[in-house]
Amino acid sequence: MAMPTTIGKHEQHGAMQTRMGIVLRIEWTLLVLRYILYVFMGIISLAADGPDVTRMLLIAGASALAHNVFTHAALFARAHALFVSPANFTLYLGRFCLLIAITGGAASPFAPFLLFIIIGYHIYVPRATNTLWVTLLVCAGYAFTALISWAVFGMDWMHLPLYANLIYIAFCGWLMSMMARVTYQLDYETRRQSKALQSSEATLRAMLDHAAHPIVVFDERGMIADVNGSACAFLGAGREHLVGKRFQGYVFDDGSLYDSVSELRESGTLDQEMLLVPHDQGERNVEMHIHSFIKGDSRFYVALFHDITEQKELEEAGQLAKAKLEAANSELQRVVALRTEFYANVTNRLRSPLSAILGFTDMLLDEHLGEVNDEQRKALQSCRRSIMRIFELIDEAFAPEDVAAIRKSMERLVRRGDLADTS
Repeated sequence: MAMPTTIGKHEQHGAMQTRMGIVLRIEWTLLVLRYILYVFMGIISLAADGPDVTRMLLIAGASALAHNVFTHAALFARAHALFVSPANFTLYLGRFCLLIAITGGAASPFAPFLLFIIIGYHIYVPRATNTLWVTLLVCAGYAFTALISWAVFGMDWMHLPLYANLIYIAFCGWLMSMMARVTYQLDYETRRQSKALQSSEATLRAMLDHAAHPIVVFDERGMIADVNGSACAFLGAGREHLVGKRFQGYVFDDGSLYDSVSELRESGTLDQEMLLVPHDQGERNVEMHIHSFIKGDSRFYVALFHDITEQKELEEAGQLAKAKLEAANSELQRVVALRTEFYANVTNRLRSPLSAILGFTDMLLDEHLGEVNDEQRKALQSCRRSIMRIFELIDEAFAPEDVAAIRKSMERLVRRGDLADTS
């Protein structure tokens, strides 16, 4: 399956820096080991009797010294790219081939060390496409060294360790090629996921910044980790001034803040009204919705809140108006009660003398006080009608609810024919 080979400049630079750090640590370690080997070679040369051993140690020491000079020069000039160049690879391959040549050629016990060249190359330059050429060069170097030793000491085509070492080198090359492919694929997947994560973070940032409601993200200590544009406008400060501040510092504590924070940490969610105090602004009532989430190994909280200050002010104004209306109703009921009592008093005071006049008028009409002539009867009947009219006016003006009762009382009085005629 074909995979893209291009990565971003920033990611590529970061990967190169990481790999170069590993390369420098390896080169420093090998430099120190070569100096330690100098000490052992010196001790061995003093204890050796034959000139062949001394000559072999001199050749090995000279090659190691040349390699140290190269390493010191690259470190001093900060030319670290030389360590991952073909020159450094050729230097290592040449030194190992020289070591094999002076220690027996095809029969040298140092032949398996060529495997470290293939492994080291893939650490320095992790490219699967170059594995075949690197393996072929190592095999060619080892074969050329064996041929030279055969040319000097005689041919030995049946030397099985030679073929075994070549098989080991080829197998190591194939194995490192597979590992390089796996490493490359993992690296590619990591870069792809990193790009996807950056893209999702950018998308999330755009969504947060364009959200209508203020959103604040804070950690377990209450320190603000991120805010959106609406939160900056609401709190009256820029993002650079809000990040790192305590979110509880913007929350008015009415004595229940500690309980609210404890509930949030236990349940992971919190929905309640709070009072926020933004920069250089008055207190603002908000509906707070807080939910927790895990990022890495830490717990964070995202708080979304909605300004309900105007709504609360309208509710308070409505409650105040309701209280005033109830007070006005109570006062009106009191006034109505006073009016009713006043009308009742006035009605009683008016009815009492009128009832007396009506009673005497009825007595005169009934001739209980003596005989009356026709002219007097007509005058009395006219007076009685006027009194009854006054009663009706009183019922209409002052006590409509007593009309039925008055009518009943009048019916008891109007049982005689003359009253019926004049009513």
